[in-house]
Amino acid sequence: MRWHRSARARQGRVVLSDLVDLVLPASCALCHRPGGPLCPGCRRVVEDCLHPAPRIAVPSPCPPGMPQCWVTGEASGALRAVVTAYKDEQRRDLRRPLAAWLTPALRTAVGDSAVARRALVGRGLIIVPVPGSPRARRRRGEVPLRPLVASAVAGLGGRAVVADVIAATRVTRDQSTLDARERASNLAGAMMVRERHLPALRGAVCVVVDDLVTTGATLAEASRALREAGAAEVLAAAIGATRKRADADRTLPRGSP
Repeated sequence: MRWHRSARARQGRVVLSDLVDLVLPASCALCHRPGGPLCPGCRRVVEDCLHPAPRIAVPSPCPPGMPQCWVTGEASGALRAVVTAYKDEQRRDLRRPLAAWLTPALRTAVGDSAVARRALVGRGLIIVPVPGSPRARRRRGEVPLRPLVASAVAGLGGRAVVADVIAATRVTRDQSTLDARERASNLAGAMMVRERHLPALRGAVCVVVDDLVTTGATLAEASRALREAGAAEVLAAAIGATRKRADADRTLPRGSP
Protein backbone atom coordinates (compact mmCIF):
# COMPACT_ATOMS: atom_id res chain seq x y z
CA MET A 1 0.00 0.00 0.00
CA ARG A 2 2.86 2.36 0.79
CA TRP A 3 4.20 1.96 -2.76
CA HIS A 4 0.79 2.89 -4.21
CA ARG A 5 0.52 6.02 -2.05
CA SER A 6 4.03 6.99 -3.09
CA ALA A 7 3.17 6.49 -6.77
CA ARG A 8 0.04 8.65 -6.52
CA ALA A 9 1.97 11.41 -4.78
CA ARG A 10 4.66 11.28 -7.43
CA GLN A 11 2.11 11.46 -10.24
CA GLY A 12 0.69 14.56 -8.58
CA ARG A 13 4.12 16.15 -8.54
CA VAL A 14 4.57 15.37 -12.24
CA VAL A 15 1.24 17.07 -13.02
CA LEU A 16 2.35 20.07 -10.98
CA SER A 17 5.63 20.09 -12.90
CA ASP A 18 3.65 20.14 -16.16
CA LEU A 19 1.87 23.26 -14.98
CA VAL A 20 5.16 24.88 -14.04
CA ASP A 21 6.45 24.14 -17.55
CA LEU A 22 3.84 26.52 -18.91
CA VAL A 23 5.46 29.53 -17.27
CA LEU A 24 9.10 28.65 -17.88
CA PRO A 25 11.14 30.48 -20.56
CA ALA A 26 10.20 29.70 -24.17
CA SER A 27 13.75 30.15 -25.46
CA CYS A 28 15.92 27.27 -26.62
CA ALA A 29 17.98 25.90 -23.73
CA LEU A 30 21.07 25.61 -25.93
CA CYS A 31 21.15 28.53 -28.39
CA HIS A 32 18.76 30.77 -26.38
CA ARG A 33 16.80 31.76 -29.44
CA PRO A 34 12.97 31.61 -29.45
CA GLY A 35 11.59 28.11 -29.71
CA GLY A 36 11.96 26.33 -26.39
CA PRO A 37 12.65 24.06 -24.77
CA LEU A 38 14.81 23.11 -27.79
CA CYS A 39 14.62 24.77 -31.19
CA PRO A 40 14.41 22.42 -34.21
CA GLY A 41 18.06 22.93 -35.08
CA CYS A 42 19.37 22.20 -31.58
CA ARG A 43 17.03 19.24 -31.20
CA ARG A 44 18.54 17.70 -34.34
CA VAL A 45 22.04 18.25 -32.93
CA VAL A 46 21.05 16.52 -29.69
CA GLU A 47 19.37 13.66 -31.52
CA ASP A 48 22.62 13.10 -33.42
CA CYS A 49 24.03 12.03 -30.03
CA LEU A 50 21.43 9.26 -29.73
CA HIS A 51 22.11 5.70 -30.85
CA PRO A 52 19.77 3.94 -33.31
CA ALA A 53 18.93 1.59 -30.43
CA PRO A 54 19.92 1.52 -26.73
CA ARG A 55 23.34 0.06 -25.98
CA ILE A 56 25.10 -1.39 -22.99
CA ALA A 57 27.48 1.02 -21.29
CA VAL A 58 30.81 -0.56 -20.42
CA PRO A 59 32.97 1.84 -18.38
CA SER A 60 36.72 1.34 -18.67
CA PRO A 61 37.89 0.46 -16.13
CA CYS A 62 34.64 -1.15 -15.08
CA PRO A 63 34.06 -0.78 -11.31
CA PRO A 64 33.34 -3.97 -9.35
CA GLY A 65 29.63 -4.55 -8.96
CA MET A 66 28.64 -2.40 -11.93
CA PRO A 67 25.15 -3.56 -13.00
CA GLN A 68 24.36 -4.10 -16.66
CA CYS A 69 23.38 -0.63 -17.80
CA TRP A 70 21.54 0.35 -20.97
CA VAL A 71 21.88 3.87 -22.36
CA THR A 72 20.18 5.72 -25.19
CA GLY A 73 22.97 7.99 -26.36
CA GLU A 74 26.46 9.41 -26.04
CA ALA A 75 26.87 11.71 -23.06
CA SER A 76 28.90 14.42 -24.75
CA GLY A 77 28.34 17.72 -26.48
CA ALA A 78 24.72 18.70 -26.94
CA LEU A 79 23.17 15.85 -24.96
CA ARG A 80 25.32 16.56 -21.91
CA ALA A 81 24.54 20.29 -22.28
CA VAL A 82 20.80 19.57 -22.20
CA VAL A 83 21.16 17.47 -19.03
CA THR A 84 23.23 20.23 -17.42
CA ALA A 85 20.66 22.87 -18.38
CA TYR A 86 17.89 20.76 -16.87
CA LYS A 87 19.70 20.10 -13.59
CA ASP A 88 21.71 23.27 -12.99
CA GLU A 89 20.11 26.03 -15.05
CA GLN A 90 16.53 25.55 -13.88
CA ARG A 91 15.34 24.46 -17.33
CA ARG A 92 12.74 22.07 -15.98
CA ASP A 93 10.86 22.36 -19.28
CA LEU A 94 13.48 19.92 -20.63
CA ARG A 95 12.03 17.11 -18.51
CA ARG A 96 9.76 15.80 -21.26
CA PRO A 97 12.39 15.40 -24.02
CA LEU A 98 14.90 13.96 -21.55
CA ALA A 99 12.31 11.50 -20.26
CA ALA A 100 11.50 10.50 -23.84
CA TRP A 101 15.19 9.71 -24.37
CA LEU A 102 15.46 7.78 -21.10
CA THR A 103 12.39 5.58 -21.67
CA PRO A 104 13.96 3.43 -24.47
CA ALA A 105 16.93 2.59 -22.23
CA LEU A 106 14.57 1.63 -19.41
CA ARG A 107 12.39 -0.45 -21.71
CA THR A 108 15.40 -2.27 -23.16
CA ALA A 109 16.93 -2.93 -19.73
CA VAL A 110 13.68 -4.51 -18.58
CA GLY A 111 13.08 -6.36 -21.84
CA ASP A 112 16.57 -7.87 -21.74
CA SER A 113 15.89 -9.57 -18.39
CA ALA A 114 13.31 -12.34 -18.08
CA VAL A 115 13.18 -11.77 -14.32
CA ALA A 116 12.51 -8.05 -14.79
CA ARG A 117 9.81 -8.73 -17.40
CA ARG A 118 8.02 -11.04 -14.99
CA ALA A 119 8.33 -8.49 -12.20
CA LEU A 120 6.87 -5.74 -14.39
CA VAL A 121 3.64 -7.67 -14.92
CA GLY A 122 3.61 -9.47 -11.57
CA ARG A 123 4.91 -8.37 -8.18
CA GLY A 124 6.11 -5.05 -9.58
CA LEU A 125 9.39 -3.49 -10.64
CA ILE A 126 11.12 -0.97 -8.37
CA ILE A 127 12.74 1.92 -10.24
CA VAL A 128 15.41 3.58 -8.10
CA PRO A 129 16.76 7.02 -9.03
CA VAL A 130 20.31 7.50 -7.74
CA PRO A 131 20.24 9.86 -4.76
CA GLY A 132 21.70 13.29 -5.24
CA SER A 133 24.51 14.25 -2.90
CA PRO A 134 23.53 16.49 0.03
CA ARG A 135 25.69 19.20 -1.51
CA ALA A 136 23.86 19.01 -4.84
CA ARG A 137 20.45 18.96 -3.15
CA ARG A 138 21.29 22.12 -1.22
CA ARG A 139 22.51 23.85 -4.35
CA ARG A 140 19.53 22.87 -6.52
CA GLY A 141 16.87 22.82 -3.83
CA GLU A 142 15.65 19.43 -5.03
CA VAL A 143 16.72 16.25 -6.83
CA PRO A 144 15.76 16.99 -10.47
CA LEU A 145 16.37 13.38 -11.53
CA ARG A 146 13.25 12.22 -9.63
CA PRO A 147 10.52 13.87 -11.79
CA LEU A 148 12.48 13.02 -14.92
CA VAL A 149 12.52 9.33 -13.98
CA ALA A 150 8.84 9.45 -13.03
CA SER A 151 7.98 10.78 -16.50
CA ALA A 152 10.12 8.15 -18.20
CA VAL A 153 8.55 5.33 -16.19
CA ALA A 154 5.08 6.54 -17.18
CA GLY A 155 5.95 5.44 -20.72
CA LEU A 156 7.14 2.03 -19.57
CA GLY A 157 3.77 0.50 -18.70
CA GLY A 158 3.22 -2.42 -16.35
CA ARG A 159 3.63 -2.32 -12.59
CA ALA A 160 6.68 -0.11 -12.20
CA VAL A 161 7.03 2.08 -9.11
CA VAL A 162 9.57 4.86 -8.67
CA ALA A 163 10.91 4.77 -5.11
CA ASP A 164 13.61 6.79 -3.36
CA VAL A 165 14.90 3.84 -1.37
CA ILE A 166 18.57 4.85 -1.22
CA ALA A 167 20.05 7.50 1.05
CA ALA A 168 23.57 8.86 1.46
CA THR A 169 25.45 7.63 4.53
CA ARG A 170 28.08 10.38 4.54
CA VAL A 171 29.27 13.49 2.74
CA THR A 172 31.33 12.78 -0.37
CA ARG A 173 33.64 14.87 -2.51
CA ASP A 174 32.51 16.46 -5.77
CA GLN A 175 32.70 13.61 -8.30
CA SER A 176 33.38 15.93 -11.25
CA THR A 177 36.92 16.61 -9.98
CA LEU A 178 37.88 12.93 -9.59
CA ASP A 179 39.21 10.22 -11.88
CA ALA A 180 37.72 6.72 -12.11
CA ARG A 181 39.67 5.24 -9.18
CA GLU A 182 39.04 8.27 -6.97
CA ARG A 183 35.31 8.21 -7.77
CA ALA A 184 35.04 4.56 -6.78
CA SER A 185 36.89 5.23 -3.51
CA ASN A 186 34.85 8.37 -2.85
CA LEU A 187 31.56 6.48 -3.13
CA ALA A 188 32.55 3.20 -1.48
CA GLY A 189 30.03 2.54 1.28
CA ALA A 190 28.42 5.95 0.73
CA MET A 191 24.86 4.66 0.13
CA MET A 192 22.38 2.61 2.10
CA VAL A 193 18.78 1.51 1.75
CA ARG A 194 16.39 3.36 4.02
CA GLU A 195 15.29 1.05 6.81
CA ARG A 196 11.56 1.43 6.12
CA HIS A 197 12.05 0.06 2.58
CA LEU A 198 13.97 -3.08 3.57
CA PRO A 199 10.93 -5.43 3.66
CA ALA A 200 9.79 -4.42 0.16
CA LEU A 201 13.28 -4.85 -1.31
CA ARG A 202 13.88 -8.44 -0.23
CA GLY A 203 13.65 -10.54 -3.38
CA ALA A 204 12.70 -7.52 -5.50
CA VAL A 205 13.91 -6.62 -8.99
CA CYS A 206 15.31 -3.08 -9.17
CA VAL A 207 16.39 -0.80 -11.97
CA VAL A 208 18.80 1.93 -10.86
CA VAL A 209 18.53 5.07 -12.99
CA ASP A 210 21.01 7.91 -13.48
CA ASP A 211 21.06 10.66 -16.07
CA LEU A 212 24.59 10.14 -17.43
CA VAL A 213 27.20 7.41 -16.88
CA THR A 214 30.86 8.39 -16.65
CA THR A 215 32.89 5.90 -14.60
CA GLY A 216 29.98 3.79 -13.36
CA ALA A 217 30.97 4.32 -9.71
CA THR A 218 27.57 5.74 -8.72
CA LEU A 219 25.64 2.85 -10.27
CA ALA A 220 28.01 0.29 -8.75
CA GLU A 221 27.59 1.74 -5.26
CA ALA A 222 23.79 1.96 -5.60
CA SER A 223 23.70 -1.63 -6.82
CA ARG A 224 25.81 -2.78 -3.85
CA ALA A 225 23.42 -1.13 -1.40
CA LEU A 226 20.38 -2.72 -3.07
CA ARG A 227 21.91 -6.18 -3.24
CA GLU A 228 23.02 -6.08 0.39
CA ALA A 229 19.43 -5.13 1.26
CA GLY A 230 18.23 -8.32 -0.44
CA ALA A 231 17.32 -7.28 -3.98
CA ALA A 232 17.21 -10.36 -6.21
CA GLU A 233 18.37 -8.56 -9.35
CA VAL A 234 19.67 -5.07 -10.07
CA LEU A 235 19.76 -3.55 -13.55
CA ALA A 236 20.51 0.00 -14.63
CA ALA A 237 19.53 2.56 -17.24
CA ALA A 238 20.64 6.07 -18.14
CA ILE A 239 20.15 8.63 -20.87
CA GLY A 240 23.75 8.52 -22.02
CA ALA A 241 27.30 7.35 -21.32
CA THR A 242 30.58 9.04 -22.13
CA ARG A 243 32.32 7.67 -25.20
CA LYS A 244 35.79 7.69 -23.64
CA ARG A 245 34.55 5.48 -20.80
CA ALA A 246 31.88 3.41 -22.47
CA ASP A 247 31.72 1.07 -25.40
CA ALA A 248 29.47 3.21 -27.59
CA ASP A 249 30.64 1.78 -30.90
CA ARG A 250 28.99 -1.61 -30.79
CA THR A 251 25.75 -3.06 -29.57
CA LEU A 252 26.32 -6.05 -27.32
CA PRO A 253 24.10 -9.07 -27.85
CA ARG A 254 21.25 -9.51 -25.38
CA GLY A 255 22.31 -11.30 -22.25
CA SER A 256 25.94 -10.14 -22.46
CA PRO A 257 27.56 -9.44 -19.08
